[in-house]
Amino acid sequence: MKFQTTITLSLFALSSALSAQTIFNGYAYVSDTTAGVDANWYNLSGTAQGSGFNGANLGNFTNALWLGGQTGFWSDSQGVEYIKMNYNITGSATATGSVDYEFQSYSAPNDQQGTDVSGAVTSDLSTNIIAAHSLGAGTYNIAVWVEGKANNRAAIFDSNNSNNYTAAFTVVPENSMLALLSGSFFLLYVMLKRRLS
Repeated sequence: MKFQTTITLSLFALSSALSAQTIFNGYAYVSDTTAGVDANWYNLSGTAQGSGFNGANLGNFTNALWLGGQTGFWSDSQGVEYIKMNYNITGSATATGSVDYEFQSYSAPNDQQGTDVSGAVTSDLSTNIIAAHSLGAGTYNIAVWVEGKANNRAAIFDSNNSNNYTAAFTVVPENSMLALLSGSFFLLYVMLKRRLS
């Protein structure tokens, strides 16, 4: 009897686990052009990209750093309430925000949410984090994690075992801004030199 009870409880636990909502195959991208265009894709929980987001140096950006992504979500036939990528920026300035994902495609019983990683369907579901938070020149770290929720269920996360996925990036001034600053310093130098002469 004890053996039968153990098997029954094990099957119940397995059934509950299989019927739970799941986030899988998560990816993030960054672009300095526009949403989803000329994007560099990175692995979150997914493995299809050449580089992982965690520990990456995303590079230098001037006016735009579009952040977006894609994830798979199994809602156990409950429907999707929301999927979003949250982010937290630290460094020369701080900011927090999120990128809401919309339905992209369906392959029973799973949804794909966000921008198509293959580039076949480019959505505008991304955020220019430089413009959104008026980030000035400097070095930054960004932590991202994906949050999903099926209807009538609790939220679940793709969060690198609660450590989040972290990367670094740098905001640099535009060339025209550099030229303006250089010209201003040169003019100041000439004025000071004349005054001291």
